[in-house]
Amino acid sequence: MSYTYREIQQQPQSWAQTMSATVEQWQQIAQSIAIRPNTHFLCIGSGTSLYLAQSAAQALQEVTQHVAVAIPSSEVFLSPASTVPADVPVVAFVISRSGTTSEALMAADYLRHHCSNVTVIGITCNHATDLGQRAQHVITLPHAREQSVVMTQSYTSMLLALQIVAALIVGNAALLNELATLPHILQEQLSAFEAAARNIGQNLALHDFIYLGLGPNYGLAQEATLKLKEMTQTPCEAYNPLEFRHGPISIVSPGTAVVLLAGLREQSYIQDVAADVKQHGAYVVTIAPYDSPAADVYLSLPEGLSDIARCALYLPPVQLIAYYRALALQLNPDQPRNLNQVVVLHAS
Repeated sequence: MSYTYREIQQQPQSWAQTMSATVEQWQQIAQSIAIRPNTHFLCIGSGTSLYLAQSAAQALQEVTQHVAVAIPSSEVFLSPASTVPADVPVVAFVISRSGTTSEALMAADYLRHHCSNVTVIGITCNHATDLGQRAQHVITLPHAREQSVVMTQSYTSMLLALQIVAALIVGNAALLNELATLPHILQEQLSAFEAAARNIGQNLALHDFIYLGLGPNYGLAQEATLKLKEMTQTPCEAYNPLEFRHGPISIVSPGTAVVLLAGLREQSYIQDVAADVKQHGAYVVTIAPYDSPAADVYLSLPEGLSDIARCALYLPPVQLIAYYRALALQLNPDQPRNLNQVVVLHAS
């Protein structure tokens, strides 16, 4: 069995472990830090971890009402004046699956040595890493560690961890209860997700993919695009669904798959987007808590969740689309072209 497939499939178990592990670890961290009314949050990552940071920052700001921004790891030490606030307390979450990614380590080092107003918290899936040694605090999720090169369960588990942290910071019990239902929901829906994803991924008449997501779902759309590029090198792009109509819609043609990662916040507008791309020949896939008349395929998500709590549920279907397209193209999803599990940067 492929490592990638196995790690996609074991996400319900990983999420359940993430709930308990994150609550326990954050309770310890919270005793040592103060979240003040003017505290800003930074979510920092590279590659998949940056897209995770984009979604997590949206969740942190929406849930806590504190300013939260996602930035690439490299911009922390190469462009700090434009990325790191200097006059307010900052909590910086540095995200790295391995805990050894060069840019993540360099970002943590820069913040520790040059920014006295910043508290650095590492988020990783490995114990006793270089990131843990450079950060003041660390949240570790070893149950989400992967053998595959592409990130699947590690992405959703670390995203879930940061959503849990957001809820714990403000004591949002309702959100915590919603997040606690996700492992069971995914377990119940995973077979339906897989059946639909297999059909979409194996449809080689689809020559390019567009993923559309708004708010916290934009980072998810970016990540869905990256999974397809990593595993299959299929041309694909990600956009905000309403912004897509302002020019980029010109790339849609018969054979384009448009996958809408749709939430409640944009429900009154998303049907027009789906209809527009459909009339230009797109094959429309909607992943949402409501159906779309224009959809060729509809993957149903629960209606009773908030948009923030629902985020992680969008990822398994798009991960499986990439996995099955790789198989259809006779590619090995465990050995993506030009990639290694850890990116090492050698500064000159």
